[in-house]
Amino acid sequence: MPPDVHALMMPRSFRDDIIFTPLNFSSEQKMSDTIGKKLTNIFVKILLGLLIVSFGIWGIGDYISPGPTNLVVATIGKQEISTREFTNEVNQRMQRMRSLFGEDFTMEQAKAMGVVDSVLDQMVQRRLFTEGAQNMGLLVDDVLISKEIKSDPRFHSSAGHFDRNVFNQAIYNAGLNESTYAAIFRGDLIRSQLLSGIEFGRVAPSALADAIYRYRNEKRTAEVLRLNHKSIRSIPSADESQLKKYHKDNAMRFTAPEYREITLVQMRKKDLVDEIDVPEKRIKEEYENRINEFKTQEKRTIQQILTSDEKKAQLVYQKLLQGGNFFKVAKDELNLEKSTMELGTLSRSLLPLPELADAAFELPPNTFSNPIKTALGWHILRVTKVQSATVKTLADVSDNIKKQIAEELSVDALYDLSNKFEDELGGGATIDEAAKRLNFEIRKIPFLSNRGQNVEEKPVEDIAQGVVKVAFETPDGEDSSLTEDGDNGYFILHVDKTIPPALRPFDKIFAKVAMAWKEEQQAKSASKNIKKLMKGLSISVKIQDIAKELNLNSKKTEPFLRNGQGLKQQLPGGLIGKLFKAKTGDAVSAEGNGAHFIAVLIDVKAANPVADKQGFDELSNQISGGLAEDLTIQLGNAMRREIGVTINRQAVDTIN
Repeated sequence: MPPDVHALMMPRSFRDDIIFTPLNFSSEQKMSDTIGKKLTNIFVKILLGLLIVSFGIWGIGDYISPGPTNLVVATIGKQEISTREFTNEVNQRMQRMRSLFGEDFTMEQAKAMGVVDSVLDQMVQRRLFTEGAQNMGLLVDDVLISKEIKSDPRFHSSAGHFDRNVFNQAIYNAGLNESTYAAIFRGDLIRSQLLSGIEFGRVAPSALADAIYRYRNEKRTAEVLRLNHKSIRSIPSADESQLKKYHKDNAMRFTAPEYREITLVQMRKKDLVDEIDVPEKRIKEEYENRINEFKTQEKRTIQQILTSDEKKAQLVYQKLLQGGNFFKVAKDELNLEKSTMELGTLSRSLLPLPELADAAFELPPNTFSNPIKTALGWHILRVTKVQSATVKTLADVSDNIKKQIAEELSVDALYDLSNKFEDELGGGATIDEAAKRLNFEIRKIPFLSNRGQNVEEKPVEDIAQGVVKVAFETPDGEDSSLTEDGDNGYFILHVDKTIPPALRPFDKIFAKVAMAWKEEQQAKSASKNIKKLMKGLSISVKIQDIAKELNLNSKKTEPFLRNGQGLKQQLPGGLIGKLFKAKTGDAVSAEGNGAHFIAVLIDVKAANPVADKQGFDELSNQISGGLAEDLTIQLGNAMRREIGVTINRQAVDTIN
């Protein structure tokens, strides 16, 4: 939400007795004729539940009056959306997107993903609903707003009553003033009134829910035979003329992509780290400031016997003094298992009770304590191993500290160098000239595809995807801008040449063409074999018999759904689709990735919604939500036609 909104200043302020003077309706019948019945307190409370979400969805841009120089982004009936409020809402959305995708997420990316248009659509939609509600005479009076705001527990004191100071602080933290919050509240309630008929009438027909549940949850089982294409070895070699024809007929398959020939200069932190001189004094100071990082606490492996009975504890202690085995005595006298007696290897700070920590860290190894009384009962501790505390010396960690300091300093150094590089370019130097003057490496990359590959279709070494993207966004013969490469540094490039897509020469890719031809022939042969096998299946000839003849194994699937859930083996979608159209005992076939499949349907297990009430109810709610969403969209489209919406595309596109 915007940090401060003053456009809708109201003449009255919230008072503890009443916030607004009631609006003067001509009669209750007027409201009844328009919306069917009065807005009751219970109804409002239900609507208020929606407001938590609605503030995030609707935003507060509706209530910012445009300045005199503001362009109008959209006109909805008598209402307008200014560039200022549109920009505010887009910026809010950008903050949320950057929390998901990182701070490098740009406005251009947001536009390409449809984020900006989505924000505008939502703003237009809520204006449509507001104006439509007002045209229908739907109103919310000030008394109701006052009452509901006061009943909101977010604005209550610890005593459970409305507290003006809590309220003021809450709206201040949200970047709102009193009048703006009230206006938002009023608008959301009015829109909620309009949509209430859809919200409370959204019940999925039981017959529809039943049919969809049965369709989605029906399970089938099949016996499957997989014929791997590579297992077909009786493919004769092709002669050169056949391969040349195949190369020509499948030109798109063997066409190289567009390549860019680029000159690249990368300014990376890792290239500067080794050259940054870090004084020994700085390393020592850093070591002393971070000394706790280099310390390890003393740790002890501890076992414990615990009982609530003091007499039992003393009895166990005496038996231990007499040489009894720690675990056997605990088992015999207290029925304790060894696993419950092992506390593990702990530092003093990890023992929850001081009296236990003191005892455990005073015991010599392989000795046990006297019975110790705590709030938990009586403890007898035994220490089996001691790991002494350690402190790494400056010599041990000096190299790491030096590297870390150098990495920190490299950020500023790199920033200064990037500015100098831009100054060189501004003075008329080429990328090559600027790089040489500042001692940066110049990389010449003759072939770079939009997948980051070279002409041999292998990844170009040490090149980020960001470089590839910029290379294909920069026009031929031009420099890119100096671009940040995440946390690595910066880069700049020049597109020396654009190499258009072209059919790779036959003699250069002979082996690849031959392999592609062979794979295609294997697939065709497998398809013919499958058709013959399908014809051979009968009541007396089972799929298992065919598998045995081919020296293969057929496999029975687990029961699975239409989406393949439940399968423990990969089956092509086409095969699954055919199995769900088949009858029990039917055989179907389909081609998959590198193989052909035959499957015989063994069993059909119908879904039973009565036995899965929770699943059926969840599906009904999903369908109801979908119906409500569809109706809301239809209502919005109808209002758009009736009220009229005009979008200023040029104003939308100028946002940055």
